[in-house]
Amino acid sequence: MAKTKNILNLENVSKIYQMDGVSVKALDNVTLTITEGDFVSIIGPSGSGKSTMMHIVGCLDTPTSGKVFLDGQEVSQMSERQLAQVRNKKIGFVFQQFNLLPRTSALENVSLPLLYNGTPSSQIPQKAAEVLGKVGLGERLGHHPNQLSGGQQQRVAIARALVTDPSIILADEPTGNLDSKSGVEIMDIFKKLHHQGRTIILVTHDDEIADQAQRIIRLRDGKVIN
Repeated sequence: MAKTKNILNLENVSKIYQMDGVSVKALDNVTLTITEGDFVSIIGPSGSGKSTMMHIVGCLDTPTSGKVFLDGQEVSQMSERQLAQVRNKKIGFVFQQFNLLPRTSALENVSLPLLYNGTPSSQIPQKAAEVLGKVGLGERLGHHPNQLSGGQQQRVAIARALVTDPSIILADEPTGNLDSKSGVEIMDIFKKLHHQGRTIILVTHDDEIADQAQRIIRLRDGKVIN
């Protein structure tokens, strides 16, 4: 049996912010491992450290102390430019607010990451269209965000996250702006992606959403409590 590959390792990671001259410890000596093909939810109340964890896992920030390894590469001490390169290659983001360009079609929104990672321009439209087909939007390639429902906009965002074939899909409250029916459909897409072998980290405050993951990491006061 093949050995499971570690995709993400946090080793004794702490993050301290200075706010009005006061030190605030947002993460407190966190150690965890996420392996290839994991579907993990990170859950906790407001102020628990979820957002800080997401920023560090997503290479949007670096820890004050401790080490972070992504796909075997240490990213804890990287410069902003190096982190940006890692994000573009290794991480697909899905946000609560969708973050789509309003005057741009679904196909063009999904094509954007490919423009930045050096994909030959002749291959981009086909790749983007294929991924939109996989999330059920093959008939909506030319539609702009204002012509799509909230659930369809989030599908475009998931396609955009997938199109570069990243090591991790990082989803921040992906159902937070959706009605319950659309939320169920979006979670079904994440489950399908997990069954296809994708590594998914989902940040949420909602127990019902968190329970659908394969594994739950609970945060409180910057610590992993289970």
